[in-house]
Amino acid sequence: MSEWRIRMKKIWGKRIGTGVLAISLMLSSLPTQLSIALPHKAKAADTEFKSEAFDYGKLPDSTAAKITRKSLTGREWTGEDNNLDITSVNTLPDSSNLVPYADIASAYAGAKDYARDKSSYYQLLTGEGQDWDLPVFDNPAKAEAAGAFQNTDYKMDAKDGWKKVTLPASYGFDHSIYTNSAMPFEESTEFPLAPTKKNPVGLYRKTFTVKDSMLQKNGKVYITLGGVESAYYLYINGKEIGYSEDSYDPHTFDITDALNDPGKENVLAVKVYKFCDGTWMEDQDMIYDGGIFRDVYLTSTPTVHVQDYTLATDLSDDYSTADLKVKMQTINDSATESSNMAAQLNLYDDQGNLCATTQEDIAAIASGKQTETSLQMQITDPKLWDSDHPNLYTMVLSLYDKSSKLHYESVSQNVGFRKLTFTSTKVTNDGKYNNATDHYDTVKLNGKRLLIKGVNRHDTDPETGKYISKKVYEKDIMLMKQNNINAIRTSHYPNDDYMYYLCDKYGLYLMCESNNESHALITDEDAIATLEKAAMTRQTASYERFKNTTSNLFWSIGNESSQGWTQRDGNYANGAFAHMVQYFKDRDDSRMLHYEGMSGGDKGSTAIDMISHMYYTPDSIIGYGTSKSQMPFLLNEYDHAMGNAVGNLSDYWDVIRKYDSMLGGFIWDWVDQALWKDPSNPSAGYLYGGDFGDFPNDKNGCIDGLISADRIPHPHYYEMQKVYQPVAFRLIDSQPLTIDVTNRLLTTDLNKYDFKYQIQENGKITSEGILPEISVSPCSSRKITLPDHIRYDLKKESFLKISIQLREPEIWAKEGFTVAWEQFKLNDIKPSITLAMPKASNPAILYESDTLYAIKGDFFEVKFNRKNGMLSSYSINNKELIKAPVRFNFRRALTDNDRGWKVGEKMKIWQDAGLHYTVQQFHITSSDKDKTVIKGEYAFTDSKATAIIEHTVFANGTIEIEYNISIPLNLPNIPRIGLQFEIEKELQNIDWYGRGPHENYIDRESGAAIGIYQTTLNQWITPYVRPQENSNRGGIRWLRFSQGTHQLQFSAVGEPFCASAWPYTISTLEQTTHDFELKMHNNIIVDIDCNQMGVGGDCSWGLPVLQKYQIKPGKYQYKFIISAK
Repeated sequence: MSEWRIRMKKIWGKRIGTGVLAISLMLSSLPTQLSIALPHKAKAADTEFKSEAFDYGKLPDSTAAKITRKSLTGREWTGEDNNLDITSVNTLPDSSNLVPYADIASAYAGAKDYARDKSSYYQLLTGEGQDWDLPVFDNPAKAEAAGAFQNTDYKMDAKDGWKKVTLPASYGFDHSIYTNSAMPFEESTEFPLAPTKKNPVGLYRKTFTVKDSMLQKNGKVYITLGGVESAYYLYINGKEIGYSEDSYDPHTFDITDALNDPGKENVLAVKVYKFCDGTWMEDQDMIYDGGIFRDVYLTSTPTVHVQDYTLATDLSDDYSTADLKVKMQTINDSATESSNMAAQLNLYDDQGNLCATTQEDIAAIASGKQTETSLQMQITDPKLWDSDHPNLYTMVLSLYDKSSKLHYESVSQNVGFRKLTFTSTKVTNDGKYNNATDHYDTVKLNGKRLLIKGVNRHDTDPETGKYISKKVYEKDIMLMKQNNINAIRTSHYPNDDYMYYLCDKYGLYLMCESNNESHALITDEDAIATLEKAAMTRQTASYERFKNTTSNLFWSIGNESSQGWTQRDGNYANGAFAHMVQYFKDRDDSRMLHYEGMSGGDKGSTAIDMISHMYYTPDSIIGYGTSKSQMPFLLNEYDHAMGNAVGNLSDYWDVIRKYDSMLGGFIWDWVDQALWKDPSNPSAGYLYGGDFGDFPNDKNGCIDGLISADRIPHPHYYEMQKVYQPVAFRLIDSQPLTIDVTNRLLTTDLNKYDFKYQIQENGKITSEGILPEISVSPCSSRKITLPDHIRYDLKKESFLKISIQLREPEIWAKEGFTVAWEQFKLNDIKPSITLAMPKASNPAILYESDTLYAIKGDFFEVKFNRKNGMLSSYSINNKELIKAPVRFNFRRALTDNDRGWKVGEKMKIWQDAGLHYTVQQFHITSSDKDKTVIKGEYAFTDSKATAIIEHTVFANGTIEIEYNISIPLNLPNIPRIGLQFEIEKELQNIDWYGRGPHENYIDRESGAAIGIYQTTLNQWITPYVRPQENSNRGGIRWLRFSQGTHQLQFSAVGEPFCASAWPYTISTLEQTTHDFELKMHNNIIVDIDCNQMGVGGDCSWGLPVLQKYQIKPGKYQYKFIISAK
């Protein structure tokens, strides 16, 4: 603790107790001032947003200084004539993207509730009721031929395609284009040029009147465009204002002098190019649309106003005090010198109570100049911010004239007190920028080990493309919190301001990634080097915008602009990446630096603070956990969620949790990037790459989310929810029931939650309730013995399920929401539960022919085909329920992962193996009044595998099938081993005792509890956008299909089986490219499997399912019973 702080603490400690000490220090020659804040617990009063330092009133007349603008060539977008470095013309400097307010109250609401509309100095030009006019031309030449559309007297010609549009929106600007790493250009284009023949250009026009409360006559008016793909020219009333590129960062222009007189209508015109030279740095794995996809709005300020500020917070070693420091830049845009100005800094808690206040004089500012003023305060016993408890304060910074006591403006933001501690990387001083740090400490947040349970996230919506509404942002954040996600990587560009507000509010850690990916140039060192200056503007934009964001823990300079797995010196590409990393290092020592592209070798190069890799297997990351340096290791992309995927997630987290240097990871990807085929009819299905007339394209590579494009979770969402859960349970003893509970939460005791127990016997819940309050402190474990009255039947298959649930509602979930759970099998009982069949009055009669065995009872008939040796028909009360011969089945419809690691080639022998075999024997081995046993022996033609199936038909109509198969050890692994049935299509209702309720596989089953579930066939299947293997349920004890009085049940004997069912064939699934194109089969296809291999998750383009989740050649056996009513 510094000497002055110790002295102040001694002086004021007794006087203010646990209140707040606010200290204001100037870095100028003015004398130091001391101000005492209100007690922290003071109640909000009617005067809480008033200030003794100033009042509100009409601002004095002021003449704005003349605006000087650079002229434009109209060719800035082309990449010609060495203009690659021209990324903007006449934009204001990058900043925190402040919204000014006319008083403290509206500023407080603006920040706390994201209520920008509370500002008298804010005017939205997009959204409902804001019409724009737009035609889109195929290329710049055709757009030029449309004439000077920016002029106020321009006549819109209907033949040019002018139409009314509502903004923001990108879907519909032009046909969409999806590429992963190739440039999205539809004509041959050399770096660094932009295409000219196939480069759509949109001409946006809008009329608007500046609202009366704006300071148009006595201040400044600005326009901000929040997101435009990819470059644009801006005009007001025919006047050329400026140019900008960089699609995902907002840009602001001063338009004061271009506006018509107050009250008069103005014409806003924006010429938007879908592609520009900057697109070479926007080669992200995404859909390209073009157009204005974020809000356009006006702001207004006095001529003397806050230009920006830099906020820094710090916590004492024991977290008992928090420092808040603000460096404020005030600019004088008036024609004369400004003096007598001052700043007031107020800090409010979440109830609007004033916690601390301080003020500082501002030095005189010459016309056109700016000055910096420092303000500082300290509070005691701060409420800390983290993912468990995202406690926020609201800071309001006000500018006023200290002589007249007249308020000029206020700006505001939410502030969380948190401290990230880590080892900052140092580099060699030999010009190579290599890592010179020997050892790294464990990364901690507020003194606790930090683990990133994250996702990568694109801005995408099936209706509006890149425009994301507040409602959709909120849905994403809610689903993430409910899914135990605690971090987002803004892959691979900045998002809308509202998303950062929500992350602060809900407690989600952010990796703020700059809009910088040159994937198509990833191996071209010279080309990358030439992009440095342009790429640096994107780092500047990211830093300035998010430097004050609480949830921002990591800076990332971009994605895949160099090969991250290749070891190289840090001066690669003339040091471009080292310079970008150092840009952040020179300005911010409170956040970690990330860039996967320089992570080759043991410690990477440049000053990155973590090794970061994508799509490494669980085993391959262990070496980083045991490394000598203990440099933090992050999976910036992993467990690729394309189609039916996200296998072996628990294997990753077994490693991550074991080693302190492991930082965690971000799954790729949060949401499918898909667009509705018909926006007016979402049920018509989704489109992806190649469906838009786009070429080149990467097909369905964009369909790789944990949730669908319309925000419905895929089955693998629930696996992530389980693996990421913040509490772990372990069964220690089943007599008495004793469990170990580990609380992984950073700051939450588990006594906040209800502990629920549930006893399940043979699938039925026989006992459940809430346990007495249980306290397990953060980051600790405790052994808990359940009360004696919680018992189970030793003669039935019994499970204990423990869950913790919200006792009180949170902003992200209702009371009773399950935060974590685990299920334990308490005994080794293996039930065999069949339908209660009527007792036969008469013995079953056996009929034989050259082609058929038939067994007919009082109410059933079973037929066997003697040629193929299989059960061919099963009828109950003259209703045929099994309608075609049973088939051997070893194949599955290829998943996206299967296609990636070429399962169709590597396991080709199993594709049609179930159809090609010879029946060695098929005969009745015994028959009496109680049962008939029919045995078949089979030899598979190509694989040389052999099988034996024994069918036992009982007098009451039940059928027991025992299947044994021997597969030669020299054969490839097998996708699945099972039997396939075709059953009556009317049996649409499904219930089962096994894992569920959602689809699960052997490498993705920890999130699927064993129980009795019911659904319909339509809900049983998973409608992946590109059809593929789906609907498997594992651990099945019994599975029943029904409709009305008809029921058909498959019941395991001994070990459970897994099963799938679809209204279409496997061939149809595999050969159809879109879900909406699937053709229904005449019957329901049902697979009853001994086993099916996992789905895999490491990546979708080459890495296989982990060996332990594959099915190796050998001997397999399983048994089940078919019963019906």
